[in-house]
Amino acid sequence: MIPILRCAMVVVLANGLSAVRVSAEETPTAAVKALDAGVIEKIVAESSRHYAELFAKQDAAGLAELFTPEAEYVDSSGEVFHGREVIQAELAASFAASARGTLDIELLSIRPIADGLLVEEGTSTFRPEKDGPISKERYVALHARQANGKWLLAAVRELAPPTLSAHEQLKTLGWLVGQWREESAEGVVKTAWRWSEDGVALIAQFTMQDAQDRKRTGTHRVGWDPERKQFRSWVFDSTGGFADGWWSAGDDGDWSVQLTGVDADGIRISSVVSYTREGPDRLTIAQRDSTRGGESLPARSARVVRQPPAPSTPSK
Repeated sequence: MIPILRCAMVVVLANGLSAVRVSAEETPTAAVKALDAGVIEKIVAESSRHYAELFAKQDAAGLAELFTPEAEYVDSSGEVFHGREVIQAELAASFAASARGTLDIELLSIRPIADGLLVEEGTSTFRPEKDGPISKERYVALHARQANGKWLLAAVRELAPPTLSAHEQLKTLGWLVGQWREESAEGVVKTAWRWSEDGVALIAQFTMQDAQDRKRTGTHRVGWDPERKQFRSWVFDSTGGFADGWWSAGDDGDWSVQLTGVDADGIRISSVVSYTREGPDRLTIAQRDSTRGGESLPARSARVVRQPPAPSTPSK
């Protein structure tokens, strides 16, 4: 599978430069050098739009046409994919196996190295349409001007991807930030999620008030484990109980965390807690496979709604 072709835009100028006219006396390199920043910006924006449209449609054939017939792609492991047909086949296979999403492109440089040859360097970040792992790639691409004036990709090499910070990884769960409220026959649960001051964790403060007006408070901290490449939770409540566990993404965009720990009586507990979004301001939180001291507990689920911000107090 080709990571960059699956989730990165490596054809920033593949189409746009064909719109630049080159006179018979002017070399392609000179024409490129003559472009001012405004023209470059316009070309990049148009080409980005064109690529995004093809990518959104998962149009492997259309994307393959941006490569020369004998184009070569080399991935970070050194595996070589040679020829437009091979690249198209890999694109089609990648689209079939991957989720749809959006691309954030950071163009690092575009420079001519010979008449009719351009080198492009950049990074691109793929964000799934549904919540899931964010991937970031760095690449170098060689563009070759064809006899008809069109620019096509002649070679692409994937470089070692830069490591995303813990904060960038956790943005996948950033939709949790805010005030949430759950009401049921068992009582009311209020949860406030926020970023830690250093941005490396998401932290929740929760208060549970049951039907007998008894209260229990606690904290839930979520961080990124760079070794396991997973989100990890630590939960502590005011009774002295605690739990920790690992997060995983579901195929339908939901998230779940497998928690294990000990309650205030020193008894082992475990549960799978899932979060299913139903729009920006509603989600369902469900617990299943719950046990206490080896005995199964009933499953439960509840609708949780986001609370609007408190009205500000007018200044006197």
